[in-house]
Amino acid sequence: MAVNITLTSSMRSNLSSLKSLASQMSTTQVRLSTGKKVNNAIDNADSYYQARALTNRASDLDMLLDSMGQSIQTITSAVKGLEASGEILENAAVIAKKAYEAAIIPEKAWFEAQVGPNGAVVTSAQELRAAINANKSTICVYGHIDLGNITSELILNNNQKLVGIGYFGDFDSEIDKFSAISATAHNGISLIATRNNNLIADVSLNFEWTTDSTAHKGAIIARGNNAVLQNIDVKTKLNWTGASGVTHYTYGVVLYGGSINNIIKGYNIINGGLWNHKAELTIAENSKVNARLYIHGGNKSITRFEKGSLFIGNFATYGNTGKVELSVAEGAKIKANSITLNSYSNSPKEDIKIEKGAYIAVGNNYYVLESDYQYNELPRKVVINADNITEKMDVRAVEPWAEYTEKTDTQIEQSRASVSQNSEQYLTAITSFDDMISDSSYQGVNLLKGGKLTTMFNEDRTHSYTINGRDMGLSGLGITTREWQTKGDIAASIKEIQNAMISIRDEVARLGNNLSIIETRMNFTDGLVDVLQTGADDLVLADMNEESANYLALQTRNSLAVNALALAAQSNNAVLKLF
Repeated sequence: MAVNITLTSSMRSNLSSLKSLASQMSTTQVRLSTGKKVNNAIDNADSYYQARALTNRASDLDMLLDSMGQSIQTITSAVKGLEASGEILENAAVIAKKAYEAAIIPEKAWFEAQVGPNGAVVTSAQELRAAINANKSTICVYGHIDLGNITSELILNNNQKLVGIGYFGDFDSEIDKFSAISATAHNGISLIATRNNNLIADVSLNFEWTTDSTAHKGAIIARGNNAVLQNIDVKTKLNWTGASGVTHYTYGVVLYGGSINNIIKGYNIINGGLWNHKAELTIAENSKVNARLYIHGGNKSITRFEKGSLFIGNFATYGNTGKVELSVAEGAKIKANSITLNSYSNSPKEDIKIEKGAYIAVGNNYYVLESDYQYNELPRKVVINADNITEKMDVRAVEPWAEYTEKTDTQIEQSRASVSQNSEQYLTAITSFDDMISDSSYQGVNLLKGGKLTTMFNEDRTHSYTINGRDMGLSGLGITTREWQTKGDIAASIKEIQNAMISIRDEVARLGNNLSIIETRMNFTDGLVDVLQTGADDLVLADMNEESANYLALQTRNSLAVNALALAAQSNNAVLKLF
């Protein structure tokens, strides 16, 4: 049941005023406690939702600032990686320059001057074949040439010379390991064939073939007359695909088919053997040959060891249906485990002459002839070895002569040692460079190995900036020279590093520009966030000074209202005095 209390008009007016003051004080207290004059849509819908939109955008942009910061770290990681690896590359350049100064093998241009306008200096299989086909008089092999799986022989024209760089100077007195030709054949062909008046000098040949043919093959086949082989290093390998038990042959050098006046000079290593088949061969004076020797007189085979020549390796003569002539001059030296003369006992077709003063070393026993040793038309096979040499030949033991080893000039040896040492250091340096480039990633993105970095600039992801990385590793910078075979290779490495350093500087500048763009956009975004937050605050934040003054004023008014209400109540108190 409702109770109606009657108040005087003055009391009700004062009470209404107190309620209004209480409401205003409550509102002011909320503003003072929250710092906002608009706390919900009821307070001011327009300001509330505008401020909320501004705050949301500021929050989204603030999150993009983090992403931009990570992009900056990614670029910074790449720049630091480039700068540090560039120092390694500079060190590699110093090493290469030291090797270049130590190397005494001239560059390609020097050899081009030596061969003249009708010659050619070749560095590839294509250049080599083209020079032969163009009938260049002197063809110089500069560096290593890989003929790959060849399908046809390299047949020299008459009077052509095929030489290595050691042919032109004393800077390389050994067989030149820098001028090399390698190939693999699958049909049993030979690598190089001569015609007439050819010279092959100061080259290393490495030839492998796969065949089922029993025909005699050689890395070098001399089919013409007057072929000169000088300072050659021949390595051969045969992969036999024919039936098992079938005799097959492989040789380093084959002299074939009645060719005459073929000469071997200098210091020669012939792996796979030297086969004289119906030809004329002279081991020149003071030359050295390390090989197995087979002399086969299908018609007539002549082999001569001139004075001062050195031969190391077993050899055998085969008379067969033709005749073999073998002569060893005074002062020539032969070292073998055994020497077989006329393995065909039923075909006495040999004419053997070893002059007085020739040296024979069989196994570890060394002998010198006191008189000429000669057999004409050998009646049977004769094997000369350490067990029977004193019975078959008139010789006596002598002081052992040392096995031949090529002596190199001290300067050359020092040069090679320095180049070799610097080459190892160079390879270590550029490998370390490549490793550092690979390790310059940040959160899975490596701008130095072709990585891609995309940075968003606005909250709806419609504006972005993409940085496409580049391959700054060895292959990407064009540093392809790994092994130094010539001075030109060292020069190529120096040039590659110089170009690489230019590329690194350009890339550092490019990344720096990209970094500057992102940093500028980041600063702009950071400032925009501040603007948005300030705008939002302007819409909803209360003026704390004003609200404090308001609250103080409301408190004062509230006190006055309470006093006024008390005064209004005094008239009712006067009625009580009547009783």
